[in-house]
Amino acid sequence: MKKVLIISYYWPPNAGVGCRRWVNYSHFLKKKGLEPILYVPENPDYTNKDNGYQDKLKNIYTLKNKIWEPFSFYKRFLNKKNINPGVLIDSDKGLKNKFSKWIRANFFIPDARSLWVNSSINFLSNFLKDNPVDAIISTGPPHSMHLIALNLKKRFNLKWIADFRDPWTDIEYFDKLNFLNDSRIRHVKLEKEVLKKADLVLTVSEYWSQRFKELGAQKVEFLFNGFDEKEYPSKISQKKKFRIGHLGLYNELRDHNSFWEALNNIIQDNKIFSDNLELFFSGPTYSGFDEKLKKLGLHKYLNHCEWLSHKEVLKEMVQADLLLITHSNTQDVNGRLPAKFFEYLGAKTPILAIGNKQSDLAKIILNLNCGTFLDFEDAKGIEKALIKYFNDNEQSQNIDFSLFSWDFQSNKLIKILNSL
Repeated sequence: MKKVLIISYYWPPNAGVGCRRWVNYSHFLKKKGLEPILYVPENPDYTNKDNGYQDKLKNIYTLKNKIWEPFSFYKRFLNKKNINPGVLIDSDKGLKNKFSKWIRANFFIPDARSLWVNSSINFLSNFLKDNPVDAIISTGPPHSMHLIALNLKKRFNLKWIADFRDPWTDIEYFDKLNFLNDSRIRHVKLEKEVLKKADLVLTVSEYWSQRFKELGAQKVEFLFNGFDEKEYPSKISQKKKFRIGHLGLYNELRDHNSFWEALNNIIQDNKIFSDNLELFFSGPTYSGFDEKLKKLGLHKYLNHCEWLSHKEVLKEMVQADLLLITHSNTQDVNGRLPAKFFEYLGAKTPILAIGNKQSDLAKIILNLNCGTFLDFEDAKGIEKALIKYFNDNEQSQNIDFSLFSWDFQSNKLIKILNSL
């Protein structure tokens, strides 16, 4: 039986999207005869928690080690109870925010979990002496996980897969950080070392896989995120409103005026649309989001639940009439395939996506005929699409998307592991 050590910061009871990729791949690897061993923090600072993954985790062997994180100081410094996941993306508000982001950029490289690297190397070195494994997988962000694996690779000469759920120096907020020159250079050097030393670099889209080759990776594969067909509700309640749903982080870079302009144009011309519209958002938004919708006269349509369990999120996806995805207009956009896109597929609800028409997401939506993809500034096109979906009474899609399930995608992962 092939044993695989998986190093991840995000793990249940974390409620965010960061843990779902390896919760599901671990589950299906175990189901198909491999033995995943998870290494995760014992006392992480997770803002929101979800205990709904127990059935998938009951047979997964998990190693835990204590972590010290600087977020308690950060929260006290800014007088905040919680940290918004979009903190590095949203516009700076005040000197304290600017200063704290500058500290984060220049003293915690590659990220705030860098303080866990050395203790993890020692902990896992002791474990591996008596418990050999066939391969290591590190998943980031946070990219500190790759530095743990890099050092274990050097010590034990193990086969190593570095999994990038998001890019490192190409990530959407990287150029918004106020780096000192030495800090920026250090990020680039660490990234190159990880890419060159890993036996295989894994990522979530074809475009990003090509980009990692350009940055120096020797061998690259892409492995999509997915969905689990068994997790969706079989029955849903009847809705009275035309519900447009967005499930997940909605940060400032992903907010485009063209969408709100299109909505307002229809509302002004179509009373039936206005009387029946609901904007259902679940997940963190940026600090000025509510105020913006109030100024636009759209806040009365908003139903915002900041956090829902994953089970509840899937239920809302199925109940929506239209599901929204918005890209950020940044350097990583062509390879960004949001994890929620695959869960949207599993819900079989039509998708409206706004972004770059040359992106991998645009190509997949076109090939699957699962929705409409429009350019960032195409307000007229968005307006036409919204009217089309509003007037369409048959919203559910009877298309087989099982090729994008976690179960099916895990077969490719097993082939990748066997090829090392």
